[in-house]
Amino acid sequence: MSELKKEAAYIKGLFDGLGLDPEQDVSKVLSHIISYLEKSAEEIEMLDSEQGFLADRIDDHDDLIEVIAEELMDDDGFEDDLYQLKCDNCGAVIEFTGDDLDDIADGSFECPECGEVIELDLGAMDDECGCGCGHDHE
Repeated sequence: MSELKKEAAYIKGLFDGLGLDPEQDVSKVLSHIISYLEKSAEEIEMLDSEQGFLADRIDDHDDLIEVIAEELMDDDGFEDDLYQLKCDNCGAVIEFTGDDLDDIADGSFECPECGEVIELDLGAMDDECGCGCGHDHE
């Protein structure tokens, strides 16, 4: 029982203990005021309970958002690394992300500026050292 409900019950007990005539106008007014206090205390208790439930749900959603954000972000806090490539034909600098590498896995794609096909040497990516030399570095 909440403190408000205890206080309303206490006031009702005091009123009942007075032994007033229930037909007197003053008794009717006081009775309605006490009834109002009891209903208000119950409503506040219900709202407090619902607020607690909603606060728990918000915390759950915050936790879920944090998990999703961690899934979307790299270790450095960025969504993806950004790469640049210069078109040999028109000189345009083309930016793309690591996700775009899947789209150009065949080693060529069209320049968005001039439409020329840009050939990529992806063989260097297979080398363990990454230098494209074709041998292992110790």
